[in-house]
Order: sequence, then C-alpha cells, then structure tokens
Amino acid sequence: MTITAYARTVDPADAAASAWEVRPTAAPFRTELRLRGFGPFRAEVDGAPALLPPITSTVLARLVLARGSLVDAEDLYRDSWPEPALTVRREQRVAVHKRIAELRRCFASWRIVDHTAALLTERSARTGYRLLLDDDQVDLHTFASLVFRAGAAQDAVAVDLLVQALRMWTERPLLGLPDKAFVREHLARLTRLRDRACRELAAGCRLLGRTRDALVVFDYLQARHPDDIGLRDLIDQLGALADDRRFS
Repeated sequence: MTITAYARTVDPADAAASAWEVRPTAAPFRTELRLRGFGPFRAEVDGAPALLPPITSTVLARLVLARGSLVDAEDLYRDSWPEPALTVRREQRVAVHKRIAELRRCFASWRIVDHTAALLTERSARTGYRLLLDDDQVDLHTFASLVFRAGAAQDAVAVDLLVQALRMWTERPLLGLPDKAFVREHLARLTRLRDRACRELAAGCRLLGRTRDALVVFDYLQARHPDDIGLRDLIDQLGALADDRRFS
C-alpha cells in the first residue's frame, strides 16, 4: 500500500482523531530508499547501506513484508525479539517504540508526498505501526508484481515480464533474518511465485517458439542456485524444453 492509496482510505475527520505520527523532515530534497530482500535483507538510502542492529532490521523486515498493513506493537515484539513472550508488557512495548524511533532517524532525510514520513503510528485500543512504500522500492514486491502482471498479460509481453522477474532471483531471499514464522511464510510464498513463473515461462515460450529464452533463464537460475533441489526438480519436470535444446 502506498501513502496515496492509504490516504484514500482515511476520512479527514478521522485522521485528526486517530493520532497518526507523521514526521516532517528538514531535508530540502527527496532521497531514495530501497529495501533489498534477495540475499541478505537490507535497507539502502541513496545507494548506501543503512547500518541497523539485527533486531531493528527484523522490525523493518516485519513492516516491509506486511505491505502497508497495520502491525500491532505486541506482534512486532514477538516477531522481532529472540526471547519468547506470551505476555508483552509495557517495557517491551517501549522497546518496540525505541526501534521505531531508530528507523525514523535512519530515514530522516527521506521525503515523500506532502513531506510526511511513510512510517506511521496509529493508536486506538492498542498501538500499531504501518510502513507505506511503493512496490518499486522493494525488490521482493517488484518481483511479485511482475509475476502477477505477467498472469494478466498475453504472449510476448507475458514472457518478457516473467524473464524480468526470474532474473531478479539472484540469491535466496531474506537471508540473515531470524527463523520466525513471518519469514518462513513469506519465503514459501516467494518460492511458490518463482515456481509459478517458471511454469508459465516454459508454457509461454513453447507457444511462441522461444524455448531458447526459457532455457537461458533456467540455466541462469540453476547456476545461481546449484543447491536448490526444489528448483532443479522443477526445471527437470519442464523437460520438454531440454529436448528442444538439441534442435535450437
């Protein structure tokens, strides 16, 4: 969800009462924020890595993967801190807020529409946080968008979108994050999207007589991920393309 889309969902009268926490900044220009999820999860501001402690990086990942949805402070704590907590107490919620403040300081120079920060605080019965980004700021979101767009496109356009998407799969996603449920679930979802893209690329290339294009992409993926047994088995299942190699 982008900040523009979010604004459409909020009544102006409600906005004043909902205690948004938006942070104007003093920067006179717009800088570029990118979130990288292929390989080690990381943030980049103007192309430079944002150096974040591990827990803060996990908090950021949890917000990024929520894609603009509200994440309760208690869920943020449970998903980001190593120690289990059946009951999240006040001091633990304060710890979450400190990490949010750290993220805001990190991105202090980033300006978006209406000069407001994209990391919002919403307070009702409980406090939650919402991070609003455009899809092109997060490589994992761009990958998913390309696959979905290909599903709605036809023929050569669909093939080109799938090639573009699969070329993004340079490393296993979300490396360096703790073994938490939200990480496992998102990795499984991304892997399903990758497998769907491979199948649709194979089918589209057969239809268009562009088997060489699919083979190049599959060879690239296998070279990048030689230990990915699931990927190797999937490409082996698409064996008709391997037979076409001899005649291409």
